Amino acid sequence: MELTLRYITQYFSLYSSMIDVLEIIEEDGKSSEKKGEAVLLLKYMQSFEFIFILHLMKKVLAITHELSQALQRSDQDIVNAIKLVKMSKLELQAIRDNG
Repeated sequence: MELTLRYITQYFSLYSSMIDVLEIIEEDGKSSEKKGEAVLLLKYMQSFEFIFILHLMKKVLAITHELSQALQRSDQDIVNAIKLVKMSKLELQAIRDNG
């Protein structure tokens, strides 16, 4: 699956529902294998690392979205594309420097 801003945004909106479903499977799953998988997914999806990466990806994809869309256009001029690359680079550097 291609990772885009739209997918990350949808994931954020469905996150609590996914947690609820995994908790139900953990409690009422038909097999111990499914219950075990639900437990592992819950643990991972609720970890700091997972949440941090999810938020970071949302921020990075929001910054690079306009650039990505522009580079996919066949009529994009190189001057505008370079300007968008520079703007995206500056914004990403600001995140790196300031957190």
